[in-house]
Amino acid sequence: MNTEGDSVGVTLLSREGLIDAVILKHNRMLEKYNFEFEELDNRFSSYSKAIDDNKKRHEEILERIEVLKEKRQQLYHQAEMMIEKLIESGIQQKDVDTIKDYIRKAKHVSSENEEKTVIESVFSILFTGKNSEIKANFKSKIDEALASHEELISMLAIEASLSEERKILESELNKAKPRHTWLEKRIQSHKEALNYWESLKKGGNEVATA
Repeated sequence: MNTEGDSVGVTLLSREGLIDAVILKHNRMLEKYNFEFEELDNRFSSYSKAIDDNKKRHEEILERIEVLKEKRQQLYHQAEMMIEKLIESGIQQKDVDTIKDYIRKAKHVSSENEEKTVIESVFSILFTGKNSEIKANFKSKIDEALASHEELISMLAIEASLSEERKILESELNKAKPRHTWLEKRIQSHKEALNYWESLKKGGNEVATA
């Protein structure tokens, strides 16, 4: 025999009604988390791709920098090998020795402006008197060396810019990672719970909840 006290604080819900409420809750949470995750995942993917592209470009620039460094030194070395022949063009030995000193200085300076100033001094000596093939060939090597240095400086600036850009991208990626991981786990958890309750919905018994 049931007494009044037997049902105090107890609400009988149909099994289907209870499960529907739980399913609705999980669907709402999934909708909320999926919306945020998709937005964050797009940013996450964008940062990751940008970092990969940056690294690839950075490697290419570093390779080019090494090529230009070597090329510049080789061109100056080739020019040095031609200096003694300048005497055949009527340049005096003392001027040839001065050109040697200038070239040795030019090949080791890092400032583009300083290098050009040194080379201008070389050319001021070189083009006194008659022009000749050896003078033209010598000048050609020097011009190529100057061009290599100019490109080298440009590449160094790009390399520095890429390094700074990658730091910013990696910082943004690291900021996004914790939330991205958390959302991914929460979504998976709600999906598993949803699958469980949806499979449970196939039954038909009543469930009592306090």
